[in-house]
Amino acid sequence: MKKLPREPMRPEKEPGAEVEIWQPDWNCFCCHDSGIVHHYLAALVIDGFDSNLDKLPRCHNPGCYAGGHFDGEVLAPSVDYRLTADICQELDAIERENWRDYVQKKRLTLKVDLSTIGKSLRQCQRTSTEERSARQKHQAVLGKLNGLC
Repeated sequence: MKKLPREPMRPEKEPGAEVEIWQPDWNCFCCHDSGIVHHYLAALVIDGFDSNLDKLPRCHNPGCYAGGHFDGEVLAPSVDYRLTADICQELDAIERENWRDYVQKKRLTLKVDLSTIGKSLRQCQRTSTEERSARQKHQAVLGKLNGLC
């Protein structure tokens, strides 16, 4: 039987590329695989959009089929179908850029957090008495550990 090639959900990165620490769980950034465009994105294209009062804007991003379950006659009156594939692609690109900014901020925060680890919390150097006391305590602990072995 002829074998078909794999079709991964997420294409693999090029070898040597930086691995993303915060990888989203969704494929479509327009709706985050919910089928409904996120309210803050919908507000960019629908004047005065109110997510509590207005119809739910259905995602039509090419390759995103999450909104299909809203297409039945029961839910259709509650769904706004005016957003086109082009609009959803644009919103997807905006949200991808937002995600990149978010990840960049997280990386910077992590670098700052990691750089502070290992720095002494003391504001000043130990006095000679404190240093001697610390060494004695350290030796006492080592002695107890050696006694256990």
